[in-house]
Amino acid sequence: MSNETPVWRFKYLPKKLDDISGRSEIITRLKEMIKKRNFPHLLFVGSEGIGKTLIAQLFSKEFLGRFYDANFKIVFADEPLSSEERDQARSEAYVSTSKIGSMAGKRITTPAFIQVRVKPFVQLRAIGDVPYKILVVKNFEALGSDQQGFRRLMEIYGSNCRMILITTKISGIIDPIVSRCQLFLIPQIKYEDFSTLIEDIANKESLQLENGVIEYLYKISEGKIAKAIDLLQICSVTGNTIDLNKLYKILKKYENQEIKDLLIKSLKGDFSEIRDCFREILSNYKYSVQDLFIQFTEILNKLPLSKYAKIKLINMIADADFRAIDGRDDDIQISYLLARLNSFAQNM
Repeated sequence: MSNETPVWRFKYLPKKLDDISGRSEIITRLKEMIKKRNFPHLLFVGSEGIGKTLIAQLFSKEFLGRFYDANFKIVFADEPLSSEERDQARSEAYVSTSKIGSMAGKRITTPAFIQVRVKPFVQLRAIGDVPYKILVVKNFEALGSDQQGFRRLMEIYGSNCRMILITTKISGIIDPIVSRCQLFLIPQIKYEDFSTLIEDIANKESLQLENGVIEYLYKISEGKIAKAIDLLQICSVTGNTIDLNKLYKILKKYENQEIKDLLIKSLKGDFSEIRDCFREILSNYKYSVQDLFIQFTEILNKLPLSKYAKIKLINMIADADFRAIDGRDDDIQISYLLARLNSFAQNM
């Protein structure tokens, strides 16, 4: 293993489009747009952690060149606005001057997310020798009904700024948005490309991978390269030879740590991050909701909490588990439990 031990997922992070493994068809299409210095709004669709944002950023860097910093912005549609941002959006609302119709004299507000985080960037002209700016919007489906307002923004400022919208669920995007974008489906990387990349990293880090390790790594990571590299680096800490037994043990510790982190975030009140965390855990490890509640209970018993607190929290888990077994929506029941844990911790 190399003497220098940074986080490998960053050490081996692609620096340009040509460095990306297993996406040759997508990269070819994007490089053609760069060559023509023109592209429509884009919609990237794929599972969480598959590389959509990385591709969008590298494409933007190569398209904008040395003017990248001044003309690129990334925003998260599911990130709550601060109270200051909401106050700003309200202050910038205007009163309709129309004397007829249902909106006559009414106060009109642009959706706060668009008004505060998007509009100030897209309405200014591009700086330097580039045809337009690039705005990347992650988790775009989270805008919900505000997507209509975003559609109008795309029409008004489309000649000045191109949008790259990123989502895991195309079903959450309204048809008028989809019809205005060129669609890119980002699938799971093929095993052959995954294997070549992992073997290359193993050689550079002087690792010996036993038979079946790469196949198992591909299966448990679902082809998500960053997760696979993280597991590989954790395994390397105890020696340069990695076999299936070591990989399995490390995976169980890795899963338990992520669940523990989720539970502690809930008890500390970091509720804005909790929802994404549990969805990623369920997606990555294919837990059933009952499995997750069992893990919660086991970890909770090991935390330095009072007997009273543990009893109250375990009762909350049992209640959520009962509701889930009764056929209620799993996502809602987990959200409900984490919200209750969060509320209990704040009142302790």
